[in-house]
Amino acid sequence: MPRLQPGDWAIILDNKGRRYLLRLEEGAHFGHHAGGVSHEQIMAAGYGGSVRTSKETIFHVLRPSLEDYVLLMKRGAAVTYPKDAAAMLMLLDLAPGERVLEAGSGSGGLSLFLSRAVGPQGRVVSYERRPAFKARAEANVRAWGAENVDFHLGNLEEAKLAPESFDAVALDLMEPWLVLENVVPALKTGRKLVCYLPNITQVVRLIEEINERRLPLLKLRILEVVHRDWDVRPPIAHPHFRQIGHTAFLAEFSKLSPRLRGQAVNEEEREGQSGGRDGENPVVTEAGGHQPAE
Repeated sequence: MPRLQPGDWAIILDNKGRRYLLRLEEGAHFGHHAGGVSHEQIMAAGYGGSVRTSKETIFHVLRPSLEDYVLLMKRGAAVTYPKDAAAMLMLLDLAPGERVLEAGSGSGGLSLFLSRAVGPQGRVVSYERRPAFKARAEANVRAWGAENVDFHLGNLEEAKLAPESFDAVALDLMEPWLVLENVVPALKTGRKLVCYLPNITQVVRLIEEINERRLPLLKLRILEVVHRDWDVRPPIAHPHFRQIGHTAFLAEFSKLSPRLRGQAVNEEEREGQSGGRDGENPVVTEAGGHQPAE
């Protein structure tokens, strides 16, 4: 198996299934109550190998996944949980080479998932208004090796954004409605905007604000992602006693033609209307009907 090098990342899996993220260094040592092990031993073992601690305990050496890295890296702000980040990538429908706008940067977790989705030829443009969070996010992203993320310090509502210049928008903000009038024109027509919101009251407020401002956004889905981990050790199998419960709501919108302004109506409300899914599929701009902007 290939030998690891200084600067590589590794996961140490201890005898109780706990994971530790290490960046390997020459002469460094990993301490543990079940016995220590040198980084040199870890590098020699390589991914998929094992090491014996000073107390004769066997630890496994694993290649860190992006999920491992995001959950175990140093944080400034709370991270977007990988289960939610994966769902956001699905909703945004990103492809290699595309450009995505993000705010806020937080600790860089979502930035890394977006970076991987658009690939080396794509670009993530991330705005963060808090200097300490921006610095932490940038450090985490660079340490992982992602070079296609551009970090900007400042408020997104004041940013200069070219019209129709982004293929997707991902917002992890407490009050995303404050930036929408600046952000929506920068999103390409027909593409997606997804908001990550911890509280359902934020979702309700977001939809109310879109309605009030008559922004060209069609609400597609409001969802939360639930994972249920199992402990399987034959013949025993049962759900883990400790589970991650609610983390956030994901609010998915599609940008309508800028010539049409309206309310964030449910996609389902289009069914059964004159010229609906079985007809010309008109743009729904307010609940109960459809009409062009004046």
